[in-house]
Amino acid sequence: MSPRSIDYDTYYGKHCARFYGWLPAAKDHKSKIQKSPKYFTLCGAQAIDVFMFEHERVLTRDKNNKLPNVIVCEDMEDAWIEILRVVRPPVDEAVILGKLQDILTFEDDEDTRDRSPDEDEPDFRIRQKLIIKGKFEQVKKHFPFDIINFDPCEGLVDSDLEANKLYQAFKRIFELQKSTNGFLLFVNSDITDIHSNVQSRFRSDFESNVSKYPNIRDTLLSDGITTYDKIDDENKRKAVGFAKSIVMSAARSEGWNCEHQGVYIYEYEPGGTKMLSLVVKLSKTQNKPDEATYVQDVIRIIKSMPNYYPYQEYNEVSAEDKVKEHLEKVKKYREQVRKEYAQE
Repeated sequence: MSPRSIDYDTYYGKHCARFYGWLPAAKDHKSKIQKSPKYFTLCGAQAIDVFMFEHERVLTRDKNNKLPNVIVCEDMEDAWIEILRVVRPPVDEAVILGKLQDILTFEDDEDTRDRSPDEDEPDFRIRQKLIIKGKFEQVKKHFPFDIINFDPCEGLVDSDLEANKLYQAFKRIFELQKSTNGFLLFVNSDITDIHSNVQSRFRSDFESNVSKYPNIRDTLLSDGITTYDKIDDENKRKAVGFAKSIVMSAARSEGWNCEHQGVYIYEYEPGGTKMLSLVVKLSKTQNKPDEATYVQDVIRIIKSMPNYYPYQEYNEVSAEDKVKEHLEKVKKYREQVRKEYAQE
């Protein structure tokens, strides 16, 4: 199912990740930084994450009913218009229209170097490059953020990483965040189909960890696991591989320590797309990432993650009623806001 055809207002599995993972982590992070966090998101027109955080007082509007600390990237013009109308950042430029992977991977070349994005350019090809340059400069000036919600429609692992612009964009976030000492990151991706080269990377990185770190090896052996393929639980296998080879690898290469606070896997429909959501606390290191912190994080993921929310569980089991009730409250609040602004 295409992400564009999903009704996020009834996507209870995703709200499990928000409710159990994103929300408590964001509240805790706000309490530590003692201010309303600067938040970057790809929220879509329904903007459930934004209204959830506002409803729960993680984000606050100013006296003009604007959300001054929210920056949004959106590639669909109709959704972009709706976000401007309802989310209401302080200026229109805080909602950036374009594909995140094109914007964050921008690099100057001979066509754009030493040129302003506002210059007139008759050549369509060069003009498009200058437009992307302008959007990159627009996004870049807002960094760093306190909380980043990396939640694109596309997957991070369905193609070879070297050819995956979305993965390259994800890696650049850690470079752009370097002027802060720490931040909270939500990473979301389709993990239904993982490219063979990515699977190979998961496997080789895992086995390298087993060889290099006795504590990781002992943890695995205590569960009867000797190789990546011996992890019987497919969800755990994918979660461990993704967390280690995608998130931790990209973060540590730019000098960040990782602490995974939660890993969540959920479905939209029975046997359908399987999504992964990670909640990660990042802290900057002075020299190189701490090995002990890394080992502890890997062990924590192996021993206690992920939490799995199959379609049947969150749609049919009463234990998840509180998740449904919370999503209904967020939606009700969003509609109240929409009505108020429609009258202005």
